Amino acid sequence: MFRVLRLTAYFLISIISSVIVIHYLAYPTLVSYSRLHHVMDRFAYTQETLLFCFFLSAFLFFLQWEYRYFSAIYLYLVYSIYLFLLFVVLFGKASNYHAYSFDLFDFIVKDKRTVMEAILNTLYFVPLGGLYAFKAKPWEFVLIAFFTILGIETLQYAFYVGTFAFSDILLNFIGCTIGYTLVKWLGYRRIQHPKTVATENEVC
Repeated sequence: MFRVLRLTAYFLISIISSVIVIHYLAYPTLVSYSRLHHVMDRFAYTQETLLFCFFLSAFLFFLQWEYRYFSAIYLYLVYSIYLFLLFVVLFGKASNYHAYSFDLFDFIVKDKRTVMEAILNTLYFVPLGGLYAFKAKPWEFVLIAFFTILGIETLQYAFYVGTFAFSDILLNFIGCTIGYTLVKWLGYRRIQHPKTVATENEVC
């Protein structure tokens, strides 16, 4: 009975979070870039597809969390899609755009679009930080995350597809740290071999 209630709660949380992140944050911000807007307009169901992918990823995560087993196939698929979308967002927003900003807190302004983009710049990198948590020690994580983000910002500037901004480095690193901390906090006790789970179920 309690498991059914938990699964129902996971289902509702997945729906609500997908609507908040995609419908109210990501999609409105992404379509504000003319290049991305033009690309997404070629497919009539871009927003619905993103909503479904986010919902499915979140619900399957909760489902595996409930049953104390994470499938490697699930992780590979989710991260493949995530890294592809991250690449599109980071390098597909603009063309022939070349700028830099050394203001660490330029996102603290009374502008809705700027604030929403700051939130997304943090959320984009939460899954990446979670990925680093599987193997990297804290000091390794700091180095890997920092140089990954620094490399992304440099490439955006060098190839005229974005701004090299200290604020982006800060927000991206915060996102990575959140993801890293969450996975470490959840612990590896939930990620078990199927035989271990089967044995526990038999005992129960």
